[in-house]
Amino acid sequence: MARKIFVSYKHSDRNVAPLNGQMIAREYVDELIKLFKGDEIFKGEGNEDLSEFKDETIQTHLKDKIYDSSITLVLLSPNMKNAYEDESNQWIPREISYSLKEIARQGRKSRTNGMLAVVLPDQYWSYAYFLENNTCPVCHCTTHHTNRLFQILRENMFNIKEPTFNPCWNHLSTNLVYTGLFSYIHPVRWCDFIKNTEANLKIAEDIRENIDAYNLTKVVKDYVRKSTGNELGGYTANF
Repeated sequence: MARKIFVSYKHSDRNVAPLNGQMIAREYVDELIKLFKGDEIFKGEGNEDLSEFKDETIQTHLKDKIYDSSITLVLLSPNMKNAYEDESNQWIPREISYSLKEIARQGRKSRTNGMLAVVLPDQYWSYAYFLENNTCPVCHCTTHHTNRLFQILRENMFNIKEPTFNPCWNHLSTNLVYTGLFSYIHPVRWCDFIKNTEANLKIAEDIRENIDAYNLTKVVKDYVRKSTGNELGGYTANF
């Protein structure tokens, strides 16, 4: 059966590696459309400022696109968020929120979508702005720079209720290394996603079937994160 997939992304982010000769996040969505032959793709809004829209307009617009989908892909890119604008006035957090909610319509309630955060390479073909490899010389774990994400993305990562940890002696008790499927919104690098799309979509579906194991945040807060000089903070994990 064909899947219905919603893609949330920042159309105009040009701080990404060139694809098909274009340095813009929108090109990665076109590549997904080619990749998902037989699947139905719904695209998010990405660029538009929400501040001029009424809440009911936003709800109708997003519900129409997300209601029938079962998987949401959030394309992470270096400039996906405006850190100086309320997150409730940006499309991506709203799209994530509606993907996580159970929406009632015409006597039927939708389920929470399975979700993946697909990390796009930056203009240097690096993923380290979010997924930084080998940050420990002993266990070679990966640091997730969650401080750079929208609040609703951050709070739906590392949110498994009963985490398991790698017993690496080089880590303090305040910086334990997570193992397994520890995030409801599971991150994957673009290069790994396109190599094995089916396996990665299956991960999202499996996590969805185990949804009660996670503490979900479904509401977008009016949140503005100004620079603190500590944007590289985050969690560590073994893949």
